[in-house]
Amino acid sequence: MIDPQPGEAQARELTRLRQELAELKAAQGEDGFRLRRLAELGVAQAKLNHDLRNALAPALMLADRLSGSEDPKVGRSGKMIVTALDQASALIATTLEFAIEKSAVPALASCPLAAVMTGLVAAIGPDFPAFQVDMQIPADLTVLADRAMITRAFGHMLRTAAKAQAKRMTVSGERAGDEVLVVLQDDGRPFRDPNIPDPLSAFSGAFRYGSSGLGLVIARDVIEAHGGTLTLLPDPEAGRTIMEVMLPARD
Repeated sequence: MIDPQPGEAQARELTRLRQELAELKAAQGEDGFRLRRLAELGVAQAKLNHDLRNALAPALMLADRLSGSEDPKVGRSGKMIVTALDQASALIATTLEFAIEKSAVPALASCPLAAVMTGLVAAIGPDFPAFQVDMQIPADLTVLADRAMITRAFGHMLRTAAKAQAKRMTVSGERAGDEVLVVLQDDGRPFRDPNIPDPLSAFSGAFRYGSSGLGLVIARDVIEAHGGTLTLLPDPEAGRTIMEVMLPARD
């Protein structure tokens, strides 16, 4: 067998390199397009939120006036309109947040879990005055986490329960070896179909009343970025929704 001439081998190698370079440029072009589209979505989110607030303001003012009517039927109608408009606004905001969500690297530090949850309860309290949270987390229980990110994740969990008309949620936490176990139980309306595979995935169809389910998808992604897990547990007693969170413990 005759070996190829050095010039032929070099030509083939040059052709191969050109092909790989072309493929790399094509991939970079696709990545650049995605990045530009994400940036455009971010701008669109800000504009849409602004325009949406302006568009809904007259309707909300009218609904507030109706809800204050002395006629009970008119008052109930006004409150229903306010609730529907709030849900529509929250749905759009959560969908846009999910669309532009980027994988962030957590800035890990010691994070006192009880303080995080107490701050969240105080923050969402004015929006959901009927929603009560029973905290059963030791004051010295800490996790290794990015405080801003983990606050955002638990915030989605609490708001999802409140929007599902939960009146009471119990949040407990304990050390479990090298991890911290957090269990959230509430009495709100259940998931549409919690037994389908991977109910916390996007557009799984397992959403709760008043929510698209995307908030919990974002929460799960944040927790998994910390090396943890978010699991929807089977309900041994009717009328409860139970979620379990595992996060790395802080020594």
